[in-house]
Amino acid sequence: MVDWVQDVLLPPATDADVRAHEDALRVDLPSDFLAVAQRLQGARPVPAAVGLTNGAGTAVARLLHFAEGFGNIVTRRFPVEEVLDKGVIPFAEDIGGDLFCFSYRTDFDAPPVVFWDVDGGAAPLAPTFTAFVDLLHE
Repeated sequence: MVDWVQDVLLPPATDADVRAHEDALRVDLPSDFLAVAQRLQGARPVPAAVGLTNGAGTAVARLLHFAEGFGNIVTRRFPVEEVLDKGVIPFAEDIGGDLFCFSYRTDFDAPPVVFWDVDGGAAPLAPTFTAFVDLLHE
């Protein structure tokens, strides 16, 4: 079971906040993600470790949020927008600053989760956000 810890207390995001970010990104974020991220903005999971498809491992540092400023789900995408594949939307950072993303490239209604890093691009992780959370371990 995963617990979510907020190191910086942000109030729950309003539906209007979420909609504004979705409009800016031109996507509808998955409801299982929003059930956590809207209520617990910027939270980190415990446990947070996840194995990658290349045999390496990393850990989730925090979910992106819907509040103003850097680190929200829109502003975090912009610095890497030129190198991200089209349709890949970050939703969390790992401990090294790489990104966990939804990939709308193959399924716009139910985007799978991929891990994106500067050196290797996007690698598949899980078919849904819920399945991604189920991968987290000590």
